[in-house]
Parts: sequence; structure tokens; C-alpha cells
Amino acid sequence: MSPKSRTRKPKSAGKERRNAPPPNPIAELYRRVAPHFAADLDQTSSLESEQMASAVYAGMHQTTNLGAGIDNTLFSDWVGHAERQANRTSAAVLWAMAQVVDAPGDAQAAAAAGRLAEAGVEPPAWLAPLRKLEATAAWMLTDVFGDFIEIVIEFRAGRRKHGLYLSIDTNHLGGYATEVLFSDSARDLLKTLERSALRMAGAAVVPVGLPEARRLGLDAIAATDITSNPEVGPTYDQDRALALKRLLALPESGVVDLNTRRAQSEAEEQAQIQADEVQSERLVATFMRDIQQDIAPASARAFKEQFIRLADLAIGFGRDYDGGRLVRVSPPKMDTFVGWFLPRKVMLDDVELEALPWFLNAWVDWCAAQMGLPEAAVDLLVDAVGEALDDAEELRNSDEDERSPGMAFLEGLDLANLEEAQAAMDRRQLAMPYFGTWIGDDDYPQLNANKPEELRLLVLGELEELHTVGTDEYPSGAEPDGSPVWSAALRELVVSQLWNDEPPQVWQAAQRLRTQGLGREEILDQLQAVLAGHVDATKVQPGSGFGSAVHIKGYMAALAAVGAGGRKSRHLRSV
Repeated sequence: MSPKSRTRKPKSAGKERRNAPPPNPIAELYRRVAPHFAADLDQTSSLESEQMASAVYAGMHQTTNLGAGIDNTLFSDWVGHAERQANRTSAAVLWAMAQVVDAPGDAQAAAAAGRLAEAGVEPPAWLAPLRKLEATAAWMLTDVFGDFIEIVIEFRAGRRKHGLYLSIDTNHLGGYATEVLFSDSARDLLKTLERSALRMAGAAVVPVGLPEARRLGLDAIAATDITSNPEVGPTYDQDRALALKRLLALPESGVVDLNTRRAQSEAEEQAQIQADEVQSERLVATFMRDIQQDIAPASARAFKEQFIRLADLAIGFGRDYDGGRLVRVSPPKMDTFVGWFLPRKVMLDDVELEALPWFLNAWVDWCAAQMGLPEAAVDLLVDAVGEALDDAEELRNSDEDERSPGMAFLEGLDLANLEEAQAAMDRRQLAMPYFGTWIGDDDYPQLNANKPEELRLLVLGELEELHTVGTDEYPSGAEPDGSPVWSAALRELVVSQLWNDEPPQVWQAAQRLRTQGLGREEILDQLQAVLAGHVDATKVQPGSGFGSAVHIKGYMAALAAVGAGGRKSRHLRSV
């Protein structure tokens, strides 16, 4: 045999290679991460293994928001593959997953790891110390404006200690988590916190109770979980699961507020509304009295009615959008109030717009005094208000395509007065309050609901179950009820009817449902259910609105019965 013939492969080898099954992604992932777990088998610190498990778990979510959407099939396959390896590294993988994943996945991983232990597979050295995990101390830093909270928590597992750092932005949903970091040394994290405090006037690092740290952290992660495309740090997604489990390991306060666990009665809801109104009136009266005496008497006299109206709006903004912090002021909050809330949620007349700069100066000075802000902080606020006003003025004077998307709420309407404009905004904000959306991996950052094809995109993007429906895909005669295509057509038709106020009975029914305390999604679901029995799906086409697709007589009768005789309950008021 010649030397070449020794290396010549059988002719069938190539064919066999082409017919080989594709690589198993679970096995490929395990092959990549197993060495990291193997390297720490004899270490007494579990931190790196837990962080690796947390990162793997993050990759098994179907959505960008990690609070929900875990691919349970993928996770089960992962656990099964690791258990079949039946060695010490796979045991470490399973024990680490058991520490970080959400229920019931944690129990599933722990059960698989337990079966390996019963079969004689030795667990990693870090497992015994980890079972004695306890939190020892926590510290908190907040800035003078109350815009953020930074927390450091120290944990001990056996003789080893490590730290968790959590950053919370309090300007969204009462506080949402934006960054998570772990370190082998909590004291190093604490020193970084103290250096940050030295750079901020009026800030200080203070001890915080473990139950309070637990509450703040869990609430913040929950807020991030329900935020679309949250602005988070580079390690947040990977470390989120581990951070959540560390926070859950902290002691609770032991005090249960039963009022937060039950629905308010109608009488309690009405009493709360009245209490809020009384509180707002009292604060507005105090503000007007104080500024007339001390701060801005000339402008307050010239724009008295406008100041009262704007102060009421600022207080309502604090109640609804700033976690009930009614008179807190900060650069981000004022920028949001001036640049987002006023132009998109409120219709100001010409005199109110003229009074706005004077009011903001007085409001900032007055609120800063209530908060006890230092002079340097007040200077920052004044600068921020000036920039926000400049941006708002530039936006009002810009071309139509560059204006705030909120202008779409009034586009194409013939309005006689401010009250009609406010009512139209209220109706259209219920129909479609969003200006952009994601459909799968496709980003549509700015859409105009007045254009039927763009309204269609907003409808499909809002509900994840409709993402698979094509933008030009509508029901055929054979389309089954309840299919995504059918649901998309119905939802688009309901939203279009509300947006265009055609027929007006749809908006009237929506208002009745809202007085019963129903939220936007519940209202649209009920209207969609009513419409489903009175529409010919084969005639629903793009932008069809209230056309030949709907059987009018029966639809009008059904709408008249929606919300009829319902009780009145608390709901958001128009501003």
C-alpha cells in the first residue's frame, strides 16, 4: 500500500458527513460554559459559578424583559443534558442554576443535582458554605434631588464575603433598577459609593436596614421587568437573576400592610379621590400665598389663574408619575414635566404658555425651599428648566416632521375650543397612546396613528401574540375565530374606530367602562369581544374603519349595553 493510500478516506465518508445531524445547541452551550464551572469546583466562593449560571439563564428568555418569558422547554432540555453528563462539573452547573433561576426552575435544577448526589457525584466545594449564606449589612446613597438610589449589600457565605451593588432610577415607575454589579469585596463597593457622595453636595452614604434594602431592590427589579427596552447597564441582564435571588434571601420586615393586598371598595376609592383633591388644593393655596409674599409677586399677580392651573398640573404630575412625591423637583423631573407631560398630556392655551416660564421659576424656588435644597442644587435646577423651555419652544417652532409625536393626537381635527381638544386627546390616548414599537427585531421608533398603515404597525407591535401577523395579512373566509390574524383585524378595527370617533358610540361605551375602573387593555378587550359578533372578517381591509365589514344595527345595540348600569369607580382624570 502506498503512503497516500494510508490516509485516503472511504468514498462514503463525505456522504455520511452531509447526512450528519445538525449540532445540538444545548450541547454546544454546555461545552462552552462547562470549563468555567470546572475551574471553580474546589473554590469556597460560589460567586463566579452563580454569575455564569445567571448569564446562561438570561439567554433562555424569549423576551428582552427578563421578568417573564422563560423558554421552559429550553430550560428543561438544559437541565436534562447537564444531568446526563453525570460528573462533578455537571453537578456544579445544576447546583448553581438551582441558586439563581426563578421558581419552579430552581426546584427542577435542585432535584436533578440531588439525583446526581445520590448517585455518588460529589458536589462543588462552594455548595456547603453557600448553604450558610446570610446578609450582614447594607448601605444606601441618594442624591440631593432624590433622582436615584444606590445600594450596597454585604453577604457572607462561610468565611468568604462578597457584595451586591444596585442602582435605581427613581424617575420611572417609582424607581427601576438600571445597574447590577457583584464584587468579591462589599467594602470596595462601599468605598466607591463614598467617593461618589464626596462629589455630590448634600449627599451621604448611610446604613439601611436589610428589610428596606430588600423592598427597594425587589420593587426596582420588578419595575425594570415591565419596562419596554429599559436603559440598563451592560451586566444587568446577565446578573439580574442572581441579584433577585440575593435580595429574596434578605429578611422581610415582618409587617404586612393588608391595605396593599385587597381591592378598595367604591366608598374608599371615592374618599381617596376627594382626599387627593383636598391635598392638591391645600398645596396650591400654600404655594400661591408663599410666592406672593416672598418669591415672585409681580408674575403671580399677573398670571394668578394660570399659576393655579399650572401648580395643580405639577402636583398631579408628581402624584401620577413620580410615586406621589408631589413637590419634589429635579433636573430630570422638570425636563420630563416640561418636555413630555405638558406637550403630550395637556393642552395649554396661549396665556398659560406665556405664564409657564414665570411659573416654573417660582415653582422651582418654592419646591426647593420645601426640600431644603442647597443653593448649588437650585442653580442646577434653574439651568435645567431653562434648557427644557428652550427645547420645548424649538419643538413648537419646528417643521411638522420634527415636532413631538404628541401632535398626532390633534392632527386632522376641527376643534372649536380647548375643551374639545382635551376630550379628543383623551379619546385618542385611550385608542393608541404609543408613538413607536418593536415587531420582533424590527424597530419602528416614530409612527403616526393618523396613517392607517402606521396604525396597523402600532397595533401589531403592542401585543406580542400579534407579532407573527403580516402587516398586510387579513382574515380570509376560512380564517378561524381566535387566530392571531383574526384578533389583529379586530383590534385594529376597534382602535381605528376610537381614534377616528367613528362611530361615536364606541367612545361612549369606552367611557362607561372606564368609570367602572377598567384599564385601557381591559376596555379594548371588551370592545373587541363585542365587535367580534358583528363583523364580517372577509371584508376587513387596511383602514376600513367603520365600513361595510360591520353589521351596524346589531353592533349599535351591543355597544349600548356595554357598561350600562355599572357602578362608578376611581379612574384617571383628564388633565
